Amino acid sequence: MNLDRRGFLAFAGLVASAIGISRKAKAAGESSKLRGRTYVAACPPVRASIPRTPGPPRIMVIGGHPDDADIICGCTAAKLIAKGCRVKFVAACNGDIGHHRLSRAETAAVRRQETLNAAKVWGLDSYDIFGFGDARCPNTIEAREMVARKIQEFEPDIIMTHRDCDYHVDHRTIGTLVKDCGYMLGCPHWIEGSKALRRRPLILLMSDIFTVPRLMRPDILVDADPYIEKWCDALDCQQSQFYEWLPWDKGTEDEVAAIGDRKANIAGRNAYLKKYWAKRKVNDAKRFAQAWREQYPGRPVPEMVESYEISEYGRPPIEEDFELLMG
Repeated sequence: MNLDRRGFLAFAGLVASAIGISRKAKAAGESSKLRGRTYVAACPPVRASIPRTPGPPRIMVIGGHPDDADIICGCTAAKLIAKGCRVKFVAACNGDIGHHRLSRAETAAVRRQETLNAAKVWGLDSYDIFGFGDARCPNTIEAREMVARKIQEFEPDIIMTHRDCDYHVDHRTIGTLVKDCGYMLGCPHWIEGSKALRRRPLILLMSDIFTVPRLMRPDILVDADPYIEKWCDALDCQQSQFYEWLPWDKGTEDEVAAIGDRKANIAGRNAYLKKYWAKRKVNDAKRFAQAWREQYPGRPVPEMVESYEISEYGRPPIEEDFELLMG
């Protein structure tokens, strides 16, 4: 092929462009089309040659502190447990600065017992706490491997965690740790002696309201309305948070004092929890109303929804994931 200098430069540019596109596609991972969208993921898609772990589907919710999983994902967890799934909650930190009167050690002990009480209400497999102090969840190799071992032990089909633009440093850090594990979970020699996962989990990111670097994308919406009473029952187990520390922090102590205890005024307690802690679910139902209509054609928009964004750091979703969460 005979090329003058201009022709050669043009040809070289085309080759370089093609190589760049190829490299970008390879770096982005594999993609799959489903429900009108192309999902790009770091992990290989599910194939028939790699079956899921036998038994009920497994879901792991990994939050920053005791109560994060409950507040944000509780209704979804209740739905999945009612469908026969195994669900585990995990908190990175022990919640030890979440009180204005108790010492750190006292607060951590109280919150541990409260999570155990809530776990019984939910029907969880377990409610585990890594034990980092509040605002001290480290982004280190050791912490990443701790998270990975916990995931590999449970072999979840789906993980739910925080986006890394959340307001709390522990939320951002644990979300990053989970995503940093995504592909590595399937590498047999990453953590010697651990159980590498042939079928890596789908990673879903919990709802938040932050705008930088961008608003969350409502890929999966779950109707929270049928499970909100159980959500109230579980949150009520965490007395130190919802009736002591957080009212002190928000300045609503007088409102809490007027409600009374649960036996005397269960309706008042539930109304208080919904007013302050189900607000995100109510707002998501409003801001994602169009997405709901697209995902559930013909179904009225519920009063409350729990919202999730599909992370590209896990495997791409399959139809069974949507059926499990939305069916």
